[in-house]
Amino acid sequence: MAQTHTEVADHGQGGLPQFDATTFESQLVWLFLSFIVLFVIVSRMALPRVTKVLEEREERIATDLDTAERLRKEAEDVKEAYEASVTEARKKAQETILATKESIQADIAKAQAELDATLGAKAAEAEARIDAARAEALAGIDQVAGEVAAALVSKLAGIEVDSKDTTKAAKAALSGVKGA
Repeated sequence: MAQTHTEVADHGQGGLPQFDATTFESQLVWLFLSFIVLFVIVSRMALPRVTKVLEEREERIATDLDTAERLRKEAEDVKEAYEASVTEARKKAQETILATKESIQADIAKAQAELDATLGAKAAEAEARIDAARAEALAGIDQVAGEVAAALVSKLAGIEVDSKDTTKAAKAALSGVKGA
């Protein structure tokens, strides 16, 4: 066995077998056959799967982009509708405020007119009562003035005067005051 080992060692001359020039032809044939087999396997099995995955991904991305664009448009439509409704609500609120303000002003004017009418009626009633009291006071003043005058004349002059005469004189004197 020692002899076979040395023969093998002399024949191989050490080194890498792929760089042995005597085996280049067989190595090239096996390389070409391996490449063909791998190419067929990759092109028939792996490449269609990769292509399918890439197509699915592209379709999913396109679908997602379409969905995103549709949702963006819907969001813009909702935003526009919201802004329109807010504008309409503000307009209605302004109209309501204006109508309420006008209603309140009308109520205030009505209450003011009622108050003016009530105060006018009360003022007229008070004036009537004052006139009646004045007339009553003035009606009795003639007689009182006549009695006072008679009492003064009797005390001062010591003369007894008829109260009817003094009342007539007082009426005459007061008629000048009433007219003024």
